[in-house]
Amino acid sequence: MARLNLIVSNQAAFQVPSHCGQKKHTGIHDQVFYSWQADAVDDATQNLRKTLNQQGITAILWQESPIKAAFFDMDSTAIGQETIVELAACAGKGDEVHRITEEAMAGKLDFEEALHKRVATLKGLSTGIFEQVQKRLVINPGLREFSRHAKAQGIALYLVSGGFIPFAQRIAQELGFDGVHANHLDTANDQLTGTVSGTIVDGAEKRNFLETTARLKGFEPWETLVVGDGANDLPMMKLAGIAIGYHPKPLLIDPSHGAIYDSHQTLISVID
Repeated sequence: MARLNLIVSNQAAFQVPSHCGQKKHTGIHDQVFYSWQADAVDDATQNLRKTLNQQGITAILWQESPIKAAFFDMDSTAIGQETIVELAACAGKGDEVHRITEEAMAGKLDFEEALHKRVATLKGLSTGIFEQVQKRLVINPGLREFSRHAKAQGIALYLVSGGFIPFAQRIAQELGFDGVHANHLDTANDQLTGTVSGTIVDGAEKRNFLETTARLKGFEPWETLVVGDGANDLPMMKLAGIAIGYHPKPLLIDPSHGAIYDSHQTLISVID
């Protein structure tokens, strides 16, 4: 028998199956928590979770398991912006790059191809733009609180991003994360060249980073929590013990354990 847990926004109109037991308030926003013993997740409860997520309502259904590390996507997950869009806006190409970004995150374009197209629009920008964009980046609600709680429990935190090193390093430092993996923007003569170098951090590389980190740090991939929002997060989410979407694209709802549409503080109940 396994311990199964369900978190749902109490603002939703829903009826949980009777076997889920009595609801408890989590103390986080207006969310309620159910916990019960079962051999496996039943279809009725799983369908409830998916239906609520499809309606944009926070709901997470998972089997309780030890978590030793958490891996977060950066753009639109850890922060509220897409850094490539912010950079492109400074080059007057914001709308074009936003369109390409949305198609890539929805799985309609190959990530690497989309990345090269978007980065090419940045050619000629001064590297001084990094500081200007950094000031516009906002850490999403509840992530600071979750980070402090996770660190107090000895859970390692990693930021793995299809975005860029200068921003990922700053965000990771601000949140007290243990490691960062992101793309490297090429520069020459204090200007962006419109290219990236090194291994492209796409979906396959995110998965590889999780596997490699787990091996080096001595934990199993199933002992991880992964949080992301788009198609390139799916490969590492499939490895995780608990995979959660944050305002996710529709293609993440079925394969994940749930989705958050309010605050990352919800994750505190997942790791407690």
